[in-house]
Amino acid sequence: MTDREITYIGMDLGTFKTSVSCSNGKRDVVLSAVGWPKDHIARGMLGRDVIFGEEIFEQRLALNVVRPFAKGVLKYLGKEAAGMPGADLERHKEAARLLVAHAVSLVDAPAGCPVYGVIGVPSRASVANKQAVLEAAKDSFDAVIIAPEPFTVAFGMNCLTQTVVIDIGAGTTDICPMCGSFPSDEDQVTLPIGGDVVDERFLALVRELYPDAKLSERRAREIKEKYGFVHNMNEKVLVTLPSNGEPKQYDVTKPLKEACSSIAGPIIEGLKQIVARFDPDFQDSFLQNILLSGGGSQMRGLDRLLEESLKQYGGGNVRKVYDCVFAGAVGALRLAMAMPEEHWSQIRTLESAGKETLCRAA
Repeated sequence: MTDREITYIGMDLGTFKTSVSCSNGKRDVVLSAVGWPKDHIARGMLGRDVIFGEEIFEQRLALNVVRPFAKGVLKYLGKEAAGMPGADLERHKEAARLLVAHAVSLVDAPAGCPVYGVIGVPSRASVANKQAVLEAAKDSFDAVIIAPEPFTVAFGMNCLTQTVVIDIGAGTTDICPMCGSFPSDEDQVTLPIGGDVVDERFLALVRELYPDAKLSERRAREIKEKYGFVHNMNEKVLVTLPSNGEPKQYDVTKPLKEACSSIAGPIIEGLKQIVARFDPDFQDSFLQNILLSGGGSQMRGLDRLLEESLKQYGGGNVRKVYDCVFAGAVGALRLAMAMPEEHWSQIRTLESAGKETLCRAA
């Protein structure tokens, strides 16, 4: 079988957004959410059984919406830790399967060709978590490999040696040193915090400070994505929100900084845990190559704050990925295309025999 007969796909299955990149040159991004019409009236109005993408926001009043990876469900936490009943868990698994299938459909993989893929998951995802992702992907791929999200980012940017990747997603933050080989679980730190925590904290603080202001979860996320910061700055963040039905301007500088800073502290502590494990001969090299990725990497001043936290170690250099949306998916695609056909054939043989492939995926 030649490479031209195979379609390769890289996928960053994010808590809030899923990005996908394909060997045919196409790539896309979609909300990591699935919407079902609430009743037959909503079904008739929408004309479909399942809704994806921005239309979920537009039609959310008529939908039952599931974000299958919110709160670390499926990708990082078990149902007990997430506080989820078994019936809800099955609904999340079904939503994950539909989401993966929809993401694959966005890149127009040629019909009849084998589809091989690499999907990123949090660094310390459990075997059960990885199996849940494999189950979600099995109908859309002929063979699939699960890889740590920081590794796919590093692979795509050719940063596999003496680099620390800090991948800040909506649900989790991964801190992973790259030593020139596939990282082990013990090498990495996964924190159960991310952009969702910032959104929730910001929303609560604004409602406490301005009880008359009407701020939705979506609007809170938009404000964070546009203005979020953790370092001192002179300008104010002024936003217009409804108050008793009329638009009114509010200064949200203080609650926004406090909300964004709520995850900065744990990230700094996690980074220090990683630094403490470095071989002294290579510590400076790692500290001079710290790479921020994921949506949370765009918070203004985070790179400077991290550099300041490393002064006790002699300083560090922190930079951001070139594209926080697609860096993980593009890296996963490159990893998929770098795998020899023999490796994919072995995985397909195991899958066709009904055997678990996590030993090859993790």
